[in-house]
Amino acid sequence: MSDPEEPPISPEAREEPEAPPEAEVPPAPTRAEPLPPPPPSAVSAPPALARSRPDLEADRRPVYRECSGYRLRLDPPDLARLRELPGSRGKSDEELGEAFFDGQASRLAASIAGDVPSSAEIRVVVDPYSRQAFLALENRIRGIVSF
Repeated sequence: MSDPEEPPISPEAREEPEAPPEAEVPPAPTRAEPLPPPPPSAVSAPPALARSRPDLEADRRPVYRECSGYRLRLDPPDLARLRELPGSRGKSDEELGEAFFDGQASRLAASIAGDVPSSAEIRVVVDPYSRQAFLALENRIRGIVSF
């Protein structure tokens, strides 16, 4: 049972000593401290400064061209597709649309002449990879022109 050389342990000594008291945790603050003031850049600028800042959002408007009685329209998504064509670097969407119409408007109008009334507005949908322009009246393709 027990080793003969060890002295017997009394039952009171067998109890484990009391655990030392835990370090007291400071109570959580009951109210929040005020936040520091926002940095000057986060504060809205006076109206005079707000007008002098450049508008970083692109102006997304369609480009129109009148040709042979048709009103040809390149919408912003189609203008963005023109960026895939060679020579588009450094030009705005409006410049790309105008340049496209300068070279293609007469061909586009000729391809739908006689098939579409001359006072119609035609949406020009550009596919830069196949190098084709699709001419849509309302929700129907009325002509396809390769460029």
